[in-house]
Amino acid sequence: MIKGHELISRGPYAVVRNPIYFGMFGFGMFGLVIGTGLTCARWWTLPGAVVFFLAGNHLRIRAEEKLLRENFRFRFEDYAPRVPAFFPRLF
Repeated sequence: MIKGHELISRGPYAVVRNPIYFGMFGFGMFGLVIGTGLTCARWWTLPGAVVFFLAGNHLRIRAEEKLLRENFRFRFEDYAPRVPAFFPRLF
């Protein structure tokens, strides 16, 4: 652990634990995958590309959360159940 590092749980991290991945899903890479699939690829390859994108993000999120658990232990164990990992709760 880096000295002075802290677990951030305010701002966008109060809504979702991984705001970057959620942003990529909504507007970034996911849109690129869909757009490319619709314009340049055969339509039947699109579902596979979407699954590949989501699976890759799932693996990445789990790996990062493992590091957070190791570094912040009890603080992360308190934070994780309150805040969803990928999709924010609406209410």
